[in-house]
Amino acid sequence: MKKLNMLKTLSYFNLLFSVGYFLEYLQNANPIEVAGLLCLVVLNWLTLVNLEREQFKWKVFQWILAMISLSFTVFIGYGAVQLLIDATEHGYYPGSTVLLIISSLIFVLSILLHLFLSWLKNSVKKDH
Repeated sequence: MKKLNMLKTLSYFNLLFSVGYFLEYLQNANPIEVAGLLCLVVLNWLTLVNLEREQFKWKVFQWILAMISLSFTVFIGYGAVQLLIDATEHGYYPGSTVLLIISSLIFVLSILLHLFLSWLKNSVKKDH
């Protein structure tokens, strides 16, 4: 039951964070980034719907969304690490850069934890 509550909380957090991330950082993003973010939003929404229906097995569409979301997460994480390396090399740490790095890494960890918990819930058979 704790895993379900955590999964539900992570889904809501990722939905809100996705919207905020889009509005703040990806306003002029390329279509691939926007598509990855939209896939993440749809996957989290489907997770919430499935939790309400107590349906834990993913369909093919959800697996595809999960793979795209994972790719998007790697992209965000890579960008945050590269930004951190660049800021460190130049010794320049403006507040917006630090905020972007921290928020990106929190977002990445949240998405990875969500995908891991979803995968666990999907792979464990029901006891009933």
